Amino acid sequence: MPDEQHQFVQDRLDALHEIDAKLVSVLNHSSSALFNLTQLKKNASNKNELAKVKEDYQKDIKEFYSDLEFASINLKKEIKHLDDRIGKTDDNGITILPININKKATWAGEEKLKQQLNHIDENLK
Repeated sequence: MPDEQHQFVQDRLDALHEIDAKLVSVLNHSSSALFNLTQLKKNASNKNELAKVKEDYQKDIKEFYSDLEFASINLKKEIKHLDDRIGKTDDNGITILPININKKATWAGEEKLKQQLNHIDENLK
């Protein structure tokens, strides 16, 4: 693979790795925020603990949205990079071909989402 092509691929991989790390951070912050919500209910009478948990919750929510914003913006940029190259032959004679994605059994994902939301509701009660 020529150096120019190799650098393009490496840049895309590095960018996707950074996006992936932010998405993992999003999951971590959402998990921590949900934990803090349960702690808010448990520590409602302890004002010192309640203030600390509220602060942690606010920090997690802020980081959640910050990381989610970063990931979504940069993922859109990566999609644009690839869209710009689809169907075009570069200087090295390499063409990126479009792919077709067929959704199958979308009802299964919806059912799983409902189960998870019910589970969260039960844990927050």
